[in-house]
Amino acid sequence: MLSKLLTSKGTLWGVLFFCSFEVLAQNWQDPQWQRLLIYRATLTGQESEADSQEFFLHKDGKSRPDLELKALISALDVEDSDPTKNAFCRFPARVRWLRKHRSVPISKVRCENYEKFRDRVAAKAVSVVFSSYYLNNPASSFGHTFLRLGKQANEVRDHDSTATELLDTGINYGALTDGAGPVVFAIGGLTGWFQGNYNAVPYYYKVREYNDFETRDLWSYQLDLSSEEIDLIVDHIWELGHTKFDYFFLTENCSYHVLSILEATRPTLKLHDRLPRLYTIPSETLKALNAEGLVRKVTFRPAPSTQFYHQLELLSQAERTEVRHLVDSGQRPETAAPRRRSLVYDAALSLVDYKYAKKILKGDEEAQALKRPLLIERSKIPVRSDDIDYSYKLARAPHLGHGQKRLGIGYVNRDGKTMGEIEGRFAFHDVLDIDVGYPPRTRLEVMKALVQTNGNEFQLRDLSVVDVLMLGKRDQFNKSPSWKVKMGQTQTRLGLKDLTTQGFSGGYGLSFDLGAITPYLLAHIETAYVSEYRQRLKLGYGADAAVISDIGEHWKMLNLLEARFGEWNETRLLNELRYSTSEYGAGAFHHSWPEDGSWETGLRLYRYL
Repeated sequence: MLSKLLTSKGTLWGVLFFCSFEVLAQNWQDPQWQRLLIYRATLTGQESEADSQEFFLHKDGKSRPDLELKALISALDVEDSDPTKNAFCRFPARVRWLRKHRSVPISKVRCENYEKFRDRVAAKAVSVVFSSYYLNNPASSFGHTFLRLGKQANEVRDHDSTATELLDTGINYGALTDGAGPVVFAIGGLTGWFQGNYNAVPYYYKVREYNDFETRDLWSYQLDLSSEEIDLIVDHIWELGHTKFDYFFLTENCSYHVLSILEATRPTLKLHDRLPRLYTIPSETLKALNAEGLVRKVTFRPAPSTQFYHQLELLSQAERTEVRHLVDSGQRPETAAPRRRSLVYDAALSLVDYKYAKKILKGDEEAQALKRPLLIERSKIPVRSDDIDYSYKLARAPHLGHGQKRLGIGYVNRDGKTMGEIEGRFAFHDVLDIDVGYPPRTRLEVMKALVQTNGNEFQLRDLSVVDVLMLGKRDQFNKSPSWKVKMGQTQTRLGLKDLTTQGFSGGYGLSFDLGAITPYLLAHIETAYVSEYRQRLKLGYGADAAVISDIGEHWKMLNLLEARFGEWNETRLLNELRYSTSEYGAGAFHHSWPEDGSWETGLRLYRYL
């Protein structure tokens, strides 16, 4: 009976049409098909996040996954001889997926560019690389993630972790800003003004950019993937390289798109579901990878600054001075013992790499002349440099940090009046939070609100859109400045009255790294609108003098004096002690205003989410 049916040409075409219809009906809703084309649910249906028509075969493919699948099947049946238009060459990941569901013809066109790409990356392993926080660049304040396609399998690299690492390929997603300044970037990045795209570069370029030029540590999260999944990732990246996306700094950023690639590779993953709904922060994506069981191993590549300060810990104060003299004036160390002298030279070479990285990499003759004699003298010392053990850094990896959202409740006694407090913060970290996984001596808080209540009365004490404090490292080797910026609403004091002000403040100064104690002094300027005081602008200046103290890893103390002048004088003393872990915190505080003798003291409990 079946043979008779197949001998009928019309019936045969009917059967083929019916089978194709069944494939379309059943498979365009397949999660992997949806994820390969980056479809997201909308109020009216579905829409792909890709914003270039080149990513689709059908003119309505952006919003019609069913029509896009039908267009793909049709394109494979009638091949285009031009590789740049041929569906096999343009969409190898989709073809790989389709072969799981139906018979697909063999391509007669050679896809040279695609084959060269696959040969060049030669991927046998995949890692997500996290470039640590860099507050001097707004685009990298929260860190940055990208993919690394490794030419060695993870099992091979376990025995020789850096054998071919620099020859790997970095897959980066970023905004096309055309050199826009920080203000334009901030506006464009928040509104989707810029477009973003993927690019593939040798991994050593990324090491040079982040590790060397910006002195940022690199953390590699090796992923536990099969060879088939790795092949699909490479094919999917090839497809993504032909499209652009609207770039959103807080949501659809580098980390968001890295997770999209991984979810398309393994449809059972729910990485995006583990992220906050209103924003995507790179370190949160690392936690999502770990929670889904994708992380096989974490490795660490130190920045030159990290390596130098680690080596400095091995030296006495006199030997540290010898390092500085050796680099500044070429004065040879007086240390006689070969072992100690080798440590001095090693630290001096690391200092040169740290301070003159850009010049050395660009072949600057002055920088080369500074390093060359150090290398010659070091080679004369018959002592091998010890490998540096960075296991202590792995215990403070970014994914181990506290939750970036923070909720708080508190009790306050203000001038003898008892009140309650409620606090909420969307992100990210402040100087009294535990530093594991975060840059120490740094505050970067976005959208924080503090409300005090007494029965039915509520007072908004603080609403920070952004609040940044960056205490630069200052010692005999480094003169980094310290600075702060705050924008939002707060309370200022005039007499015994609290006035609500909305505006901007900033400061610039210096801090000193004394180990467990960090004193700092910042000049302060501010401009704010005071609606409750003659509805006018308040222009002010002043200074902050403070000391931050570490009492072990979990306890921190802040003692701060704020002096404000201009429209009116205001002085505030703030003392706060906090205990915190990655999940919980508790603290006590006391504030006082000497001009009018008012004060408040209280207790707070925190939950990090």
